[in-house]
Amino acid sequence: MPSKFEEDNFFEEDEEHCCDSPKISEEDGFNVCLNCGYVYSRILDDSPRRAFTQEEIQKRKSNERVYSPIGPRTIIRGNRDARGTLLSPKYKSKFNRLAKIHRSLTTSYERNLWIALPNLQRLQKRLGIPDTVAEDALRIYTQTVKKKLTMGRSIDTLLSASIFCALRVHGIPRTVEEITKVAQIPKKKVIKSYRLIIMEVLPNLNLKVQHFTPDRYVDKFNDELKLSMQCRNTAVKIIENAKTHGFNSAGKDPKGIAAAAIYIGSKICNENRTQKEISKLARVTEVTLRMRVKDLMKYANVS
Repeated sequence: MPSKFEEDNFFEEDEEHCCDSPKISEEDGFNVCLNCGYVYSRILDDSPRRAFTQEEIQKRKSNERVYSPIGPRTIIRGNRDARGTLLSPKYKSKFNRLAKIHRSLTTSYERNLWIALPNLQRLQKRLGIPDTVAEDALRIYTQTVKKKLTMGRSIDTLLSASIFCALRVHGIPRTVEEITKVAQIPKKKVIKSYRLIIMEVLPNLNLKVQHFTPDRYVDKFNDELKLSMQCRNTAVKIIENAKTHGFNSAGKDPKGIAAAAIYIGSKICNENRTQKEISKLARVTEVTLRMRVKDLMKYANVS
């Protein structure tokens, strides 16, 4: 964070690019001239400074953190008025009473979102999810809270399940293991919450999840393994031939079938990848991969 002296020098150097009478103001994270619109610099850190000494603690504002997407709310607390004057015991008891009433007026829905929204932003950033998917995940989660499905379930579990639902709605082939690894939540809990959301929430929002076939995962695995388009086409052809000639995929994980097709395709195209590498990427066991390879090898050379 630059000092005040450095900022003043920076503004003086940039005044030649600005108008004759610059009026600099902080707007949306930037130092901007209000007269001509010239952007001086970006504000990199606008979070409140931590208070260490007793004097800084007394001067610190009693408001909530600025990064929350909900927006600032009034908090009634402390033993000083708006001018910083200590309250008399008579008024202090009234302020305490007022603060208690104010806390009681905050609904459980608001308190839940106050915790959930920063967590959603964190998961979105770490998973690299598009904004449209995050918006739908928030819609799903808020509807889940309104239907009081949060009883006995953690916020992070329902958030992860909502994100997985939103990804399925938009047809983005991301595995549940990727989400649970980032959120550090057991897969079993996320799957249970996901099924609950599908039954109770999605019908009210007119959203439908897409069930991915193995060929949808082929593109994902092919890109992450950095294989050629020829290998991808070979894997897709193997899957199509298997379906045409009666291969029964019911009850089989589509990720395992896609991983087996990619493995066979890489062997055919001389772009060898190990079973361990592919099974780790697809998040299936090597035993499952070998079983699916054995099933698909019958259709590898079928035209």
